[in-house]
Amino acid sequence: MARRKMADLLLKPSTWVAPYIALWFLVGQLPIQPTDLDIFFWPSAKVAVMGHPLLVYTAAGHDAYPNANGPLALVPLSAVGVILNLFGWLDAVTQRRAVALAVFSVFLILMAREAVGAIDRVRGSPLTAYPRLFAYAAFALGPQAWQSVAGYGHIEQPIEIWLLLVAARYVQRRQPARAGIALALAVLSRSSAVLLAVPLGLAAWQTRTSTALRLFVAAAATGAAGLLPFLLADRSDVIHSLLTYRGGLVVGAGSVWSLTHGTSLEAVAQHWDFVAVVAAGVAGNVWLATRPGGLDGSRLFAAMTVSSTSFALLAKTVWPYYMFEVFVFATVWAFGWWKSTESVVRLVLLPLAISMFGMIAEIGSEQDLAQNLVALEGAAMFVMLALTMAWMLWLAGATPRAWNRRPPNVVPESWT
Repeated sequence: MARRKMADLLLKPSTWVAPYIALWFLVGQLPIQPTDLDIFFWPSAKVAVMGHPLLVYTAAGHDAYPNANGPLALVPLSAVGVILNLFGWLDAVTQRRAVALAVFSVFLILMAREAVGAIDRVRGSPLTAYPRLFAYAAFALGPQAWQSVAGYGHIEQPIEIWLLLVAARYVQRRQPARAGIALALAVLSRSSAVLLAVPLGLAAWQTRTSTALRLFVAAAATGAAGLLPFLLADRSDVIHSLLTYRGGLVVGAGSVWSLTHGTSLEAVAQHWDFVAVVAAGVAGNVWLATRPGGLDGSRLFAAMTVSSTSFALLAKTVWPYYMFEVFVFATVWAFGWWKSTESVVRLVLLPLAISMFGMIAEIGSEQDLAQNLVALEGAAMFVMLALTMAWMLWLAGATPRAWNRRPPNVVPESWT
């Protein structure tokens, strides 16, 4: 009996919360090279800690690589900074990294919980004990989580993905105003989240036009309220950091556009790559939305995967952590599609493949890589992502299965 109780306890995801946070604290103690957390996020947070929270974008000013994400992630980071400053650790790189990673691992837990809840909704029944724990582990311990947050210091991504999953839940439950608020907060965490307005808006629109309108009005109002104080306080640096700086960046590694190096197309890609990104995302989403059943059930997460993949597919520079959103949304789709009576190939191979994409993308992130290798890696990434995207569009566009058409809120979200 005692052994059975112990087994039941270990199968509850909530049992692993404290060890998980402790693990991230220990990872922060490792001799990690400076990441974007140290280079971009902490300088901005230090400005807030020193009493100027609306001037956080002055930290990098008009540098070529400023803090290019919205201010939301700086709120908890600045709170951590205030506490560290009390102990004299604000400039102690190892201590502040360890504490920050431990704090932001909470958002990874929230992201994993929301993702498992999404799987339950699209399946119409909760995952059982072992698959449930496996699902939590896939999201919270997957390679993309470590690669993004620990390896590159992008503490904003777990917040962004969590909020996008929350927005998807509200869309599926026909609560567009709340969905719009969650979407805006995601964009205020990470700017590229704006691409997810397409699948979320289409999913709301298929209910009725006024539903989509309410979503976008709520998103616009929330986004304006979040950015306006910063614009009024430091308009020049905010506009440069969040909007104009990117146009000056050259075509970089990991991108198919690296094949245009030295041609007239390189300048086009440098300034207009976002047009290709948006066009690919919109085309894929519209195609899915026009299939029988629309963006109901798991298909919404396939559409969200398509939007995230379009950014990694056609951006002029592709960093490995761009795969994090792709991994989470694709895994939700795969888990939601799979049933115990079917092959588990999709369940295992799709997340594994996307994890491998992130590892392969590390090749292009190496410094001083030969141009022919940069082009080869960019072309290979494009082909792999394009094939994955096409496969998902084909499979997700098939006639929805019975469980995909069930009401989206039949399963309560739970830690157990």
